[in-house]
Amino acid sequence: METEIVRLQHFLPLVEKVIAQTKERIWGGNCHVQGKVLSLFEPHTEVIRKGKVHKPNEFGRLVRIDEVENGIVSGYEVLEGNPSDTTAFIPALKQHQACFGKAPETGTADRGYFSAKNEREAQEMGVKRVAVPARGKLSAKRAALQKQRWFRRALRWRAGCEATISTLKHSFSMLRATYKGNHGFQRYVGWSVITKNLFSIARYQERRRRHGQAD
Repeated sequence: METEIVRLQHFLPLVEKVIAQTKERIWGGNCHVQGKVLSLFEPHTEVIRKGKVHKPNEFGRLVRIDEVENGIVSGYEVLEGNPSDTTAFIPALKQHQACFGKAPETGTADRGYFSAKNEREAQEMGVKRVAVPARGKLSAKRAALQKQRWFRRALRWRAGCEATISTLKHSFSMLRATYKGNHGFQRYVGWSVITKNLFSIARYQERRRRHGQAD
């Protein structure tokens, strides 16, 4: 009985807040209520806006995924809020450096991660080739750089990373976490990454075994 009372004391103020913010939105036209409750049961839920026309608002958490060769996820981070992609590039490189003892020879990401500052800092860290396409109108020098074979090859490899993200979401159930609470969410993402990596390692070893038999 005491447990039920504690639960009621927790949820009743939240329900009252949901009612109040709903009235503000529907009758007052105010879509920017401070301290908005997005989920009664998952308070760590965030509003995600990524500029998609068909999905103006999404709800959940952003997760940064770092990938190396053979589909191995070398690092990840559950991000707070709805940060710009540009803030995630250097932390990803630092994570790689901490894991492998050196910066990657090539660092690539989509154009949302580009900034001149990121490119400069990556080079200062020891990344020999930074393949992140610039946004907006390109200068002749920048256009020539992005047409170089190594740059285009890195971008093709990056495009393949979309398959890893899709696999994590669907094959390894990272699309919807079933563990409760913020710590549970963090664990769920971690287990999804671990199981994906075990699968990728097993697949790579099987390819090597078959190649050895073919030889």
